[in-house]
Amino acid sequence: MSTHSHGLLGERSLRPLLIALSITVGVMVLEIAAGLLSHSLALLADAGHMATDAAALAMTLAASWIAHQPATRTKTYGFYRTEILAAFLNGLTLWGIVIWIAYEATQRFIHPPAVQAPMMLITAVIGLAANLGCSWVLRPSRSESLNMKSAYLHVLADALGSVSVIGAAVVIWMTGWSLADPIASLLVCAVILWGSWNLIKESVNVLLEGTPSHINVVEVMRAMQTIPGIKRVHDVHIWTITSGMEAMSGHVVVEELAGSPGILGRLNAMLCDRFKIHHTTFQLETEDHPSDPKLLS
Repeated sequence: MSTHSHGLLGERSLRPLLIALSITVGVMVLEIAAGLLSHSLALLADAGHMATDAAALAMTLAASWIAHQPATRTKTYGFYRTEILAAFLNGLTLWGIVIWIAYEATQRFIHPPAVQAPMMLITAVIGLAANLGCSWVLRPSRSESLNMKSAYLHVLADALGSVSVIGAAVVIWMTGWSLADPIASLLVCAVILWGSWNLIKESVNVLLEGTPSHINVVEVMRAMQTIPGIKRVHDVHIWTITSGMEAMSGHVVVEELAGSPGILGRLNAMLCDRFKIHHTTFQLETEDHPSDPKLLS
């Protein structure tokens, strides 16, 4: 027996994504041109990060649209997991850009080129303004899904990267110390790695149908056993279908099956109110049911 309640990103999330994507692509082109003209690796690194931002935003946009498509006979849960796959791929693209930046930074330490600090500074300031604008647009939607969170983290990390580029430009302009450029590039790498690691870890946990980090299975089982008519529960599984949509299944040992409708109603109401679990499937059984229950310790 089951109850179903699905919630997804609303259409309101698509417009911020389109705005952020347009801003990101425009500034990315500007940073690539300025980076080549000024010989700034930090600026090119930031442009490369913005390229992954653009890809991430486009992927997020496409995944959000696909996730809204109705379920089919072969995809009975629909396409909700598309958003999780997009978040995972976004994290991997960030790792790819980190490897490229780190390699180029190493070469700059060996053979530091002359950097045109004024052009580097002006472009980085424009990039920072654009990133802050994108993060402001995406911020209200960042908690709606892991996919939106990945897009927001991409843009926020790029804003921090722009700050490090600005710092490097000021140092080079004031002191002529060109090594500030590759150092700033490595700082961008550190910021990217931090955000992408958490993103990939969360995505993999969902794809492996791991228990959501905010839910304690033992606590849920104990709460279930407080419902009148329930003697114990076993074989409980809790997983995430997509962000904000937790699912649960399990066996519930009851005193008598005659009262199952009332027990299920109280059980689902408690799980919904206390743990925000809306999609449940339970098998009700009595003590003499031929099974080997895993008792709660």
